[in-house]
Amino acid sequence: MSNVWIVLKREFMERVRTKSFLLATFLFPIFIIGLNVLPHLMSGEETVRHVVVVDEAPPGMAQMVVASLTPEREGRSYRLEVVRQPLAQVQAGLRERITRKEIDGYLHLPADVVTSSQVAYRARNVSNLDVMSDIRRAASQAVQETRLRTAGLQATDVRALLRPVEVSTARVTATGEEGGSAIVTFFAAYAMAMLMWLMVFLYGVNVMRSVLEEKTNRIVEVLVSSMKASDLMMGKILGVGLVALLQVAIWVVLIATGLTIAGQRLKSGGAASIMAGLKLTPQAGITLLSFFVLGFFLYAAVFAAIGAAVTTDQEGQQFQTFAMVPLMLPVLFFPKVIGDPLGTTATVLGLVPFTAPVANAMRLGSTEIPVTQVIASLVMLALTTVLVVWIAGKIYRFGILSTGRKASLADIGRWMRAA
Repeated sequence: MSNVWIVLKREFMERVRTKSFLLATFLFPIFIIGLNVLPHLMSGEETVRHVVVVDEAPPGMAQMVVASLTPEREGRSYRLEVVRQPLAQVQAGLRERITRKEIDGYLHLPADVVTSSQVAYRARNVSNLDVMSDIRRAASQAVQETRLRTAGLQATDVRALLRPVEVSTARVTATGEEGGSAIVTFFAAYAMAMLMWLMVFLYGVNVMRSVLEEKTNRIVEVLVSSMKASDLMMGKILGVGLVALLQVAIWVVLIATGLTIAGQRLKSGGAASIMAGLKLTPQAGITLLSFFVLGFFLYAAVFAAIGAAVTTDQEGQQFQTFAMVPLMLPVLFFPKVIGDPLGTTATVLGLVPFTAPVANAMRLGSTEIPVTQVIASLVMLALTTVLVVWIAGKIYRFGILSTGRKASLADIGRWMRAA
């Protein structure tokens, strides 16, 4: 055990003292907080667009379009100029004004707009989806009101009759109603799954490269002369795993604190809603941590075995791609898992040990998983992890001392039988 502790301590201290660890630990939360805060800050910048309305439509329609576009909407406002002349007479002049950047564009309301339902918007930039939505909404409302008026109906009465129903969504758990909406729950599940996948992948590959580096430099020959190969592998996996846990803990604290402060300063519900969606019960947090730890050990053992069996980094990258396929499966089935977290697909992916860590992270972000499924999944994951660590230890024992050529399947089989 003392040898495992010595290797664990060396692997842990060696990594947490590097500049790359410190940069990744503090830059990632800044990046996540920026993604949530910047849209709110940028939405406060008002942009005024100068648009000319070329009015050939029935009387009153241009005024309705202007009235619809005049109120400021989510930081967008319009300065509107109505021209009551045929488009053919003013089109050349409008194009020149657009080219000289005197106006942003022009909206043509043709004489038959009520029957054709066609208007034209020409501008320097027609890729802004918000602006196009404003133009489409204003023109549609004007045409619809004109049609209703012609039919002897009042637009306000029709709107009141056709007013859509607002659906309020909230996740319900055994402790009561939670505040997470459907959108926030979706992003919470996605964030948890990607974080689980990212950490297992990054630090699993880290274990493989560490093993391969020591094998290439022949340092491992000195190390195994003074301790068991299995102690060396376990110390390496535990040390790298503790680094991953430390980094995740710092990320969670910094991101939660940053989003909370940003939500209070901006007086915006966005950050608060995200935090509500990410809110986990203590039981769910412990369950998520258990899946992360067991999943990390499972894949770290696989990557340690790969690192011991190959001789170059390129060979290792080829094998790591195959090793990551099971971990990617839940991501490929993401809509199915999130859409029905208690369905057959999600349940099967949650029970299979190699897909359980990421699949259950998604399910925990979406709903409460039945206790029997959680226990069954953790037990199978733990047993599989022990089996894989045992097999990896056998491969590791001989593989780290085998240099000069890539190990074949026959070699690996012989190592497992001889150990």
